[in-house]
Amino acid sequence: MSENTEVHSMQTFLDNQWLMLALAVLSPMVLYTLWGLWDVINIPVAP
Repeated sequence: MSENTEVHSMQTFLDNQWLMLALAVLSPMVLYTLWGLWDVINIPVAP
């Protein structure tokens, strides 16, 4: 790469390995936690 080329901000964002690892771990954890809470909230009350 020559020194005159600009690197797009999205490329620098996606090149960060630790950020990608955090997104890969946290996004399913948050989604499944919210999904589980939604299921627990919607359990009908026993008579």
